[in-house]
Amino acid sequence: MGDDDHGFRVPPNPKGAIEPLGYTVTSSLEGKPIPERRWTVEGWIPDHQVTLLSGDGGVGKTLLGQQLLTACALGRDWLGMPTKSHKVFGMFCEDDEGEMHRRQEAINRLYGCSYGDLEENMAWFSFVGGDASLASFPMYDPQEPTMLWHRLVKSVQDFGAQVVVIDSLHDVFSGNEINRVHARGFIRQLQDLAQGIDGAVVLNSHPSRAGRAEGSGESGSTAWRNAVRSHLYLSYPKDEDDTDKRVLARKKSNYARINDEIPLDWRDGVLVPAYQATGAIKGMEKRNAEVAFMDALKAINGRGQRVNASFNTGSYAPRFMARSGMSQVAGFTERELARAMNRLFDSNRIVLREEGPPSKRRSFIDEGNGELL
Repeated sequence: MGDDDHGFRVPPNPKGAIEPLGYTVTSSLEGKPIPERRWTVEGWIPDHQVTLLSGDGGVGKTLLGQQLLTACALGRDWLGMPTKSHKVFGMFCEDDEGEMHRRQEAINRLYGCSYGDLEENMAWFSFVGGDASLASFPMYDPQEPTMLWHRLVKSVQDFGAQVVVIDSLHDVFSGNEINRVHARGFIRQLQDLAQGIDGAVVLNSHPSRAGRAEGSGESGSTAWRNAVRSHLYLSYPKDEDDTDKRVLARKKSNYARINDEIPLDWRDGVLVPAYQATGAIKGMEKRNAEVAFMDALKAINGRGQRVNASFNTGSYAPRFMARSGMSQVAGFTERELARAMNRLFDSNRIVLREEGPPSKRRSFIDEGNGELL
């Protein structure tokens, strides 16, 4: 059968022999294990991809990004969700070192950690007032990474980071925001970084006026949203007068369902879950409350204090934790902590012990040897 029988003719290649594509024959996958999808935060921040985190100025995007870096550096939860323990790096173009330090102090209080606990796993680069462009877009020439981009990549690689937060798009992008070629090319450049570090890149951005009005969080051209595989939107709740309230919504995900939301509260300089989450987050709340209770109990016992399970005492553990402002249980009510305590007793994760002289024994809650399910 000749070319004419197909209705088309392969055009001649002016440069010589044609190299075929490196295609996969589907039958070759038979019996091979299915690759596991990797996440920095499951369902929210995929590895090897760029996640766009958009929100109005002042709503807390930078804070949320810095909390993410801290959580990953410590191997702790971020907004109640487990993270992978990674070295992390941030590029912040809107806040100087002093502001970053002040914000980090509040975040350290949230996690009950010191700067030394970060174990050299976290670094940032503050670049305020200069040209922070990471790519140039000549009128008739292809997109070119800038020297600052090469310096950033070198720093991230030397530090060994696998999570990078860049704050924010309007500082580091010098192209035409509504030009689809520029938008897709820039995201592709950041995706190369994500794949090169075998981790994730989070890019903060401001929504356009339309994106804000529609509640979509889109910025400029829809090409931005189309180019990324994950898009999160941080905003104030609609019809809510309390300016301490926030909502983090998953507006796009190629790997998880969309429109899940996490209600947040701004409290003592940080954002914490209000724990009225929808969708997949609900199934995690019991475990999160138990983890929070255990973290608080360890801190209390570690400083020589004691709490118990007797409701009518001043040292009743759920009440003591909820009213003391402990960062470990931020966002949980006394009732939620009481339920967590009962589940922990049932699983032998915590137990009652006694101490003191024979004439004045007192009971207190201590860690058991059961498993946190």
